[in-house]
Amino acid sequence: MVGDREAILARLERDLEIGAKKEFVSYSSTDSEPEEEELEPFQTFPNIESHVIKQHGDLTCGMRCLQNMYGSHIVTREEMDNQAKLLEQQESTFADNVEPKYDRTYGDYSVEVLKALLNSKGKWAQRIDIQKIPSEYFISAVEANPTFVGFIVAFDGHYVTVKYSKDVYRCIDSLENVSTRMINRESLFKARPGIFCSQDSDDQREVIALLAVGGSPFVEYSLMHDTWSSLPPTVGKYIGNIRRILNPMIKKIKQRATGNVELLQWYQQWKNVRKAPNEKCLKYLTSFLCESITDEKTIIVHMDEHQTAIRCSSMQGLIGDLVEMQWITPGTEFFFQTPSKTLADEEGNEPDLHSEGTLEGYGITDGTQLILLTRAALPNKANVGGFYTFRCVVEGTCIGQQHNAYSVRDKKGKVHVIYKQCIETITQ
Repeated sequence: MVGDREAILARLERDLEIGAKKEFVSYSSTDSEPEEEELEPFQTFPNIESHVIKQHGDLTCGMRCLQNMYGSHIVTREEMDNQAKLLEQQESTFADNVEPKYDRTYGDYSVEVLKALLNSKGKWAQRIDIQKIPSEYFISAVEANPTFVGFIVAFDGHYVTVKYSKDVYRCIDSLENVSTRMINRESLFKARPGIFCSQDSDDQREVIALLAVGGSPFVEYSLMHDTWSSLPPTVGKYIGNIRRILNPMIKKIKQRATGNVELLQWYQQWKNVRKAPNEKCLKYLTSFLCESITDEKTIIVHMDEHQTAIRCSSMQGLIGDLVEMQWITPGTEFFFQTPSKTLADEEGNEPDLHSEGTLEGYGITDGTQLILLTRAALPNKANVGGFYTFRCVVEGTCIGQQHNAYSVRDKKGKVHVIYKQCIETITQ
């Protein structure tokens, strides 16, 4: 349970006390003959909420959440209590002040108890970063898990189940007199501001925490979370690339993984079992995904007898890198040529120091070769025939290796090809 634990328990005790007084008054009055009470007719038509398990005068909404997700057989009150006690015992071995995981009388289970109980039942609970990733992205990512069954939603002082079945979402509440709410997928967990289950005007309980629940690891969501950026690609492109990278049957995937025995073993297991990748495999998968979803292109730039490869996603980025390399200097005229023409955008404007816009707008594709013409001289130019010692440090992530070289992506996204015979030391 989330929220002010003491206030919630005090409110519950007060409600139970008032209820007990009312019951005592109704059964102890003997001043007059009670009127014959009219019995309510027995309801014979189907009740669409008969399967919803409600809580009665307690705070067992966490347990009811699991039962409404999988059925009443999934867990008992005794199992919930025992799991809470176990977590408290484990925490006491390394902490002096143990945070209570439940209330012995009313329940009031912490989210750690729910997650641990699901784990013990062979289920998987994935915490969703609702403040970082918009709902249209994370919903598509968790739905990519074929064992996904729904969400556990934490409000202030209460849990509910949002159950998923055949593209339909239902918000199931264990509180008495609260009906099941059907929620359109497009309005699920949207911000207005604050995150809410639906966009209905009467849905006023803000979501504090969210767990996706299923029968296997949420690898697709993990890849999205670990590669998220402030400028993500479209949902379709993101999910499409995640599915492609996780498909070991694609020829290019197999070729790229050649030589990585640990990764090949994981891919072999992944064909039959949704097993979470270890840290090394996950690092490889996230690096592969970053390359797949980026709008960056590799551009080969020639100047005199020099050549460089630049990875960027805009004309501003290309020029900025060339300025940083001092191939372009402020106040010096420059222009680019392709093998067939002088480079210009769709309106005929040639790039300058302040040019912006996409590379596509200038007709630049991945692997395009440009010739840079400028009056600026290249600084620190080595003379042919001279003897020099060059020392440099490249820091970044190794994204591939060949028989004679490594490919390393630095923090700015540039890819360096480093020949093994030139490397003095490698540190991690």
